[in-house]
Amino acid sequence: MKKYLFLTLVLFSLTACASMQGKSDYIPIGPQNLSIQVKEGKDLPIFTNVKQITRPWSNIGIQRIKNLPNDPKIIQASILRLQNFAASRGANALLIKQYFDEDNTNGRPITLATNMVKYLDNLSEEDIEIITKFAQTAALGEESNDR
Repeated sequence: MKKYLFLTLVLFSLTACASMQGKSDYIPIGPQNLSIQVKEGKDLPIFTNVKQITRPWSNIGIQRIKNLPNDPKIIQASILRLQNFAASRGANALLIKQYFDEDNTNGRPITLATNMVKYLDNLSEEDIEIITKFAQTAALGEESNDR
């Protein structure tokens, strides 16, 4: 019985390590309390080039996951993590970049960086009001910095 318990704990810890690889950080850009239109992260379209986005859009935030091993399964799980986070913030799509970290020459870990895309051509009146208030607040901040 103790063997099975130990084996279960080891498998659980290995699974947890594999599913939560990499260090994540987030930089908000613009208002963060816009209405959420996509409930499931897996439903968010993923773009790899700005030219693929054919609608007017804005970047509402940047999220990165750093130091990922170059393993397709871990990368795919990390992309799903990014999609779920972006959906929870009200993004309509992700503009995703993948690059190698320059400072680590041994394992060449990967960093995933995403721009959280919010389409501007079908905003609700509430979202337009939030964006307007955010812009006015930012403009006030710029005026005080000019003095």
